[in-house]
Amino acid sequence: MRENPDERSALSIGMEWGTRVTTIGMEFALPALLGFGVDRWLGTTPWVAMAGAIAGVAIGMTHVLRLPAELARGARGDGPARKAGRGGGPKAE
Repeated sequence: MRENPDERSALSIGMEWGTRVTTIGMEFALPALLGFGVDRWLGTTPWVAMAGAIAGVAIGMTHVLRLPAELARGARGDGPARKAGRGGGPKAE
């Protein structure tokens, strides 16, 4: 059985993943929703909503495509968790 190099609890890891998924979902949806609101306000339907949808897809896909590299950094131990003083470093007592 492989030992988990991450010293955090399962709840902490789950919360991190929930936050990641929510962030990516919001990156896809929020620009289109904001564009829809601006379209209704200015009466320019559907142009700003379409621009927002395109921007949302671009922003969301950028985040999705960066995720594997970020996970690989975290698995090597030089990711954000290590920089923040968690995981793998000497323990302060």
